[in-house]
Amino acid sequence: MYDNDLGGVTPEEVMGRGRVHHVIADDIVVLMEGRVRKTGVLAKLQEWRDEDVAGESLGGRPALISDRAILTGMLLLAKANAPIFITRLAALFQYELSDESRKLLGLEASMTSFIGHVGEQKRWYHNAHRAFHRMNDLMDPFPQERRHSKTYTEIQHILDSHDKVLADNRKARLDEFTKLFLVMTYNEQPRHIRRVSNKIDISFDQTFIGTPTTKGYSKRTLAKRVADEKKIEEKRTLTPGPVDAFAGWHVRAGERVDSRRGQSDQTDPHGKADAGTNYAWGWEANIAVRVDSEAPGQSRFPALAIAVTLSLPNVGVAEEAVSLMRAAKATGLKPGVGDADKQYWANSFVERLHDPAFNEGFTPSTDYRVDRLGVQGGDHGAKYIEGAAYCPGTPQPLRDATKDQLSGLLDKETYWVRIKERKAFQLHQKEKPDARGRTVLRCPALGPSPSVTCPLRELLKTQTVVDKELPSVDPDDVPDFPDKICRQHSVSFEVAKMRRQQQAFDYGTKEWDEFHTHARNSIESLNAQVKAGGTEDIESAGRRRLRGFGAAQIIVTVLLTNFNIRKIAAFMSDKIKEDAKRNALGEPAVAIIRRRDREWRNPYTDTYPPGVARPDKGKSGALTDETGGPPRRQ
Repeated sequence: MYDNDLGGVTPEEVMGRGRVHHVIADDIVVLMEGRVRKTGVLAKLQEWRDEDVAGESLGGRPALISDRAILTGMLLLAKANAPIFITRLAALFQYELSDESRKLLGLEASMTSFIGHVGEQKRWYHNAHRAFHRMNDLMDPFPQERRHSKTYTEIQHILDSHDKVLADNRKARLDEFTKLFLVMTYNEQPRHIRRVSNKIDISFDQTFIGTPTTKGYSKRTLAKRVADEKKIEEKRTLTPGPVDAFAGWHVRAGERVDSRRGQSDQTDPHGKADAGTNYAWGWEANIAVRVDSEAPGQSRFPALAIAVTLSLPNVGVAEEAVSLMRAAKATGLKPGVGDADKQYWANSFVERLHDPAFNEGFTPSTDYRVDRLGVQGGDHGAKYIEGAAYCPGTPQPLRDATKDQLSGLLDKETYWVRIKERKAFQLHQKEKPDARGRTVLRCPALGPSPSVTCPLRELLKTQTVVDKELPSVDPDDVPDFPDKICRQHSVSFEVAKMRRQQQAFDYGTKEWDEFHTHARNSIESLNAQVKAGGTEDIESAGRRRLRGFGAAQIIVTVLLTNFNIRKIAAFMSDKIKEDAKRNALGEPAVAIIRRRDREWRNPYTDTYPPGVARPDKGKSGALTDETGGPPRRQ
């Protein structure tokens, strides 16, 4: 029985636990539902569901809330800057949808009377909970019980029982899920913005994602804790342990490692000499933002999160970067430049990052480690210096230009002059790399366009005659025992040997500095925006209390989908304001439709003249809700 006296609080506030529910406009629901369909993820979810049951399922009653409805509800919450909780989803389905929106999403009518509202709320909560986890179970790489704290013995058992093959399969599904949503947002841009460039340049980095449960454990000391627990007879004397076995310690400040996948990460906050290092228990979000190598900083398109994955801290950093590059290619653009800080290109093994990135078609842009500046070996007499092969007679001040600039011996302007002078001593490419990964280079004093003169080539009478003054190799810099590059017309080099140092722009030049600064600022800005408390706030678990790795990536995907849509809308708004300022009347000029498009159908863009309706070609077959799942409930 309810007490009729509610004081000054209304029944609506009681049912909403202080929140007054408002019905969402039908056009907003249609918009969000349409975006879910555009992703193509509904067909994927059904495909994965069919794979898992392998024809052995006996079926069951139709789900009351479909994948389409649950994803639409999550997008609606993200758009409203509301936390993505199961309780909020349930309230949205129960109170905030009109009859038309319910029909669109295939949801039952809801009882909204005050009497009996508690039981109705529980029904919607449990249905929403089952709907989300029915979807999450298809993609969670680390399935486990997460409702209760664990002993360390239970944590060890969970780790021992972990199915790595299943985890790899589920992780691939999870990344595919995220890719489909982000590609959808990319395609929501106007065509002229999408095609402002025919290639995709990215800048990528990691940012911390907190877990709903913050108590972690150390794999380094786990065996000892398990042994200590076995000595205790009364288990109720133990303090609560961790909940999630599959998270790790993020190092906020200090040395970080990049263990290979499958290796045990030993990072923990105990026993460290550096007392100022901070640690946090959670996961890493690997994010790639679209940047512009052709016109850095000119804002030709919005800086969207173009690819995202989640991973355990300190594990598989290089491999996750390659996954970002692979996902970015789903935009349909040609791979371009991949910019990152020293954690990636400068520290990763070539076989883990550089070779896979090369195979994906991306070219690095990064800063070098201090110990890899200047001459770093060579072949056939040539010297490898900061991404390129140089003449062995390159003057020492030019070889050490970057070292001298970092040590304070050179100012920036003098440094740029020396880098430009050094370019003349770079070997010339005679032939592009062949199928075996070899390229043909020649001495810079040879060929139709020599860039230096060399006394050794003059002595051998192989010097190309030119009618302009060129930099010259000092006789003292000529090697005492000339190698192939000084004796032959050209030499074959293995591209793989230079891959670690190669970059898209000549290192240290103004062009390199301009792009690298633009790229680093872009990813740092995006990370700051998506972690800001007023909007997506992906770092804090306060807006995503659902536990587990899979649930975290699903919610982060939805939040970043909303972020991208906001960025596109803001970008277009800014452009309209700029156009308005340039227009004498203060309003943006209306673009004139070309006669070709005013009078004829354009088969390239598949558009019709204004006022002409698209012919209805008709579709055969039975009508479905396109989910591949059970039919909508009537």
